[in-house]
Amino acid sequence: MFASWESYDFYTAFQAGGFLKPLPKRKPDRAGGRYIVNVVSAFDIETSRIDLPIENGYRQNSHSFMYVWQFQIEDVTIMGRTWEDFFAMCARIREALARYKEYIKSPTLPVLICWVHNLGYEWQWLQGIYTFNNEDVFFRDQRKPIWCRMYDCIEMRCSYMQTNMSLAHLTKQMGVEEKLSGDIFDYGKMRYPWTELSDYEKEYCVRDVRSLVQAMKLRMEKDGDTLQTLPLTSTGYVRRDCKEAIKPLYYDIRDMKPDYKQYRLLRDAFRGGNTHANRKFVGKILDNVSSYDMTSCYPAQQLTKKFPMKRFKWLDNNLDLERVMKFIGLGYAVVARYRFEGLKIKEKIPIPYLSLARTKSADFIGGIDNGRILYAGICECALNEIDLEIVVKQYNFDNVKVLSAMVAQKDYLPEPYRKVIQKYYDLKTTLKGTIDPEEAYAYAKSKEKLNAVYGMSVQDPLHAKILYDDGDYTVQDLNKVGTPEELEKALSGAAFPYQWGVYVTAYARQALQEAIDLIGYDRMVYCDTDSVKMIGKVNMSGINKKREQLATRQGAVAVDRKGVAHYMGVFEYEGAYDQFITQGAKRYAYIINGEMGVTVSGVSKKINPETGIPIAVEELKDLKNFKDGMIWHESAGSLSVYNDDDNFYYKVDDERGVMITPNIAILPNTYQMGFSKDYTALLQDVELYGEYIDRRK
Repeated sequence: MFASWESYDFYTAFQAGGFLKPLPKRKPDRAGGRYIVNVVSAFDIETSRIDLPIENGYRQNSHSFMYVWQFQIEDVTIMGRTWEDFFAMCARIREALARYKEYIKSPTLPVLICWVHNLGYEWQWLQGIYTFNNEDVFFRDQRKPIWCRMYDCIEMRCSYMQTNMSLAHLTKQMGVEEKLSGDIFDYGKMRYPWTELSDYEKEYCVRDVRSLVQAMKLRMEKDGDTLQTLPLTSTGYVRRDCKEAIKPLYYDIRDMKPDYKQYRLLRDAFRGGNTHANRKFVGKILDNVSSYDMTSCYPAQQLTKKFPMKRFKWLDNNLDLERVMKFIGLGYAVVARYRFEGLKIKEKIPIPYLSLARTKSADFIGGIDNGRILYAGICECALNEIDLEIVVKQYNFDNVKVLSAMVAQKDYLPEPYRKVIQKYYDLKTTLKGTIDPEEAYAYAKSKEKLNAVYGMSVQDPLHAKILYDDGDYTVQDLNKVGTPEELEKALSGAAFPYQWGVYVTAYARQALQEAIDLIGYDRMVYCDTDSVKMIGKVNMSGINKKREQLATRQGAVAVDRKGVAHYMGVFEYEGAYDQFITQGAKRYAYIINGEMGVTVSGVSKKINPETGIPIAVEELKDLKNFKDGMIWHESAGSLSVYNDDDNFYYKVDDERGVMITPNIAILPNTYQMGFSKDYTALLQDVELYGEYIDRRK
């Protein structure tokens, strides 16, 4: 149903929808503290780009403007062609909300929630034509608002952050009208606010907001939420479940959270997944490369391993490796800062463990393997006991000093917390493969939540706050500007102890390392967090048997509808590539059954609709072309250029023109694979001598 903003009766629509009362004990200026109108709306814009002559040494001179906007309120669609019309509509909405405020006797203006998929895009236009202050917007990162509020009553929320899905994926998962293909729409066509749109173009624009309203309404219905209780982000669902589960343990959890000094050491010790390529095989086309993946790797660690479950205590006297090893031998968690001297990798280590990015080092003589340390005169880094064990196995060193260390007793994560994870895994396992729409949604949701538990646990409690004032961003890093009181308050207010997240990834790296060691230098090709790729196959039964026993003991197992048990953390054979080539982390290409595939960070997996073949594959053509210097054009995605200072009139013809305000110009991009000088030199040594050569000799 279509309507014009001039004629639509917003007040009647608000009355029909009703209102949602503020949540208990919430202040009016905080989330959940205002009355919310119980209607679902969405907003979206479409833009065109102009490319002006390049001058003054600039590399580009491209700018964008809005030529149509669409607003959906329940089942009614309103379209407009100018920002003047949009603001006029906003004024009418505010008038209706002010009137509704008196009707429901609210002390403040009720709020209309308006979903915008990828709000950061629309935000770039809105902030250039409407004055926002810090209290009007909440950011996840610079230019990435979770929500922004206009006229103190129209709250635009980012549905992409809420769902963590593209609009196409979201609409498909929810079974509503799906987003139409942008390939047919042709984004490159020049359209102006006065350009007459075809029926398909109108439907393309309208479908985005209509399907988004349908999807968000159904999402709330299935999860038992309202606009008042719906989490702002996708991890909010898991945070809510886990916080509710451990509420009876509030004081125990509070007491184990780190103070600021402990947090800094934990932060320095934190690392993500282990992703790397064996330097021996980089750039070589290999035959018969098998792949094994760990099932539910991060949840497996959370259910089966022991974590620091008491507050850390500092070791102040007689700090040396022997004393640290005694605590490790007694089962303690030990996080320490070490200074290694004369560090050198042992022979035939396929995946060096120490990451240059996570060390504070000096006196490097050389030996950097794509960001991993092979040897160094001095290497200072923070490690927990899990990391230390791997480092000692992989490296020789002349001396090591323990600069600081803290210890804590370990135990399994709280049972109520683990039961939440078990519930997600049970649902994911039992509902996999279902064709029932309701069960399919429950499966997707449980899978989403299972994956989000880890992300929730590693969120930095001292993440930088983004302050905004009429076009100016200020990054407030508490680590640099926070008072001791502010730092301690932020740490104590964290949902969960930060060390839980630090240890999840450490255990995952340990679990992966077990497979790497089994495969060995001469066959290990590539690893990425929870998977390994090798020449030929390997017998994982020894590793898997131990993990099955541990999973059974700790409840990290679920049975599917066919009665088959699925154990967390075991390696499953995922098949083999007929041919495989890697150029380092997040860079590989392959052929399976005659079909080529490409996985490169920064290169799109988009399919050519005319051929059904990935565009990146069409550009690569042959595995021999997958090398240093390879350039992707069509599959390199797009480049976003932020024109923050634009404020000029662009004359289209003698009678018409458009005002160019702050905008984003989306430009074609290119991506070129390249190596650092150190990595190029290392690979040349490997190629020439077949093994790493110590160039100091």
